[in-house]
Amino acid sequence: MREQETFANRLTHLIKEHSISHAEIGRVVGVSGQAVGKWAKGGNIEYENLKTLSTHFSVNWIWLRYGDDAMISFSERRTGSKTRRTVIKDIIDNEQRLRLAMDVASIGTWDMDLIGDQIVMSEMLHQMLGVKGPNFVGNKRDLLELVTPADQERVDAVLSRAIENREPSFDVTHLRNSGMGQLRHRGKVMMDEAGRPVRIVCVVTRVEHLSG
Repeated sequence: MREQETFANRLTHLIKEHSISHAEIGRVVGVSGQAVGKWAKGGNIEYENLKTLSTHFSVNWIWLRYGDDAMISFSERRTGSKTRRTVIKDIIDNEQRLRLAMDVASIGTWDMDLIGDQIVMSEMLHQMLGVKGPNFVGNKRDLLELVTPADQERVDAVLSRAIENREPSFDVTHLRNSGMGQLRHRGKVMMDEAGRPVRIVCVVTRVEHLSG
């Protein structure tokens, strides 16, 4: 087995390379030094903590968690536009059937690249979320800032759980920033051949409250 093939070995190597203690890393991430020690021995790490670690060490979180082979696999699949279109069509087809029972006004989409931690939105979703100016390109945290503050933690938990647990799909609804009506996010987590998360494709519908 190669020296840096496991997450624990890669983390240990970075700790030595940066001459930083477990306690110092813990303060950066917001956990105890003991927790960092467990990670360095192969313990499980949550997605948000993994992202914070990778940012601190200036490395890609996919590489840190899964290694070089995963990066090669993910890179080969980044241009899967045909697959993306198929996934979106499948979700939208389901949404069109829901129109018979719900007052759904519009459909928007967002696409999250888990390699580069980047989200791109459709023009319709810009309007639905009230995004002004040039096309939105950001990350998960930027997306959450467009969610009503009271719902941010819940939406974040749904997205993080889908990534961490490699769940095939998710469904979450939150209030619009205006407080009028709701937005429903129905997404699919796309995996590589080894079952590792590659990207998220999501369809967003505007659900207005029915009167009477």
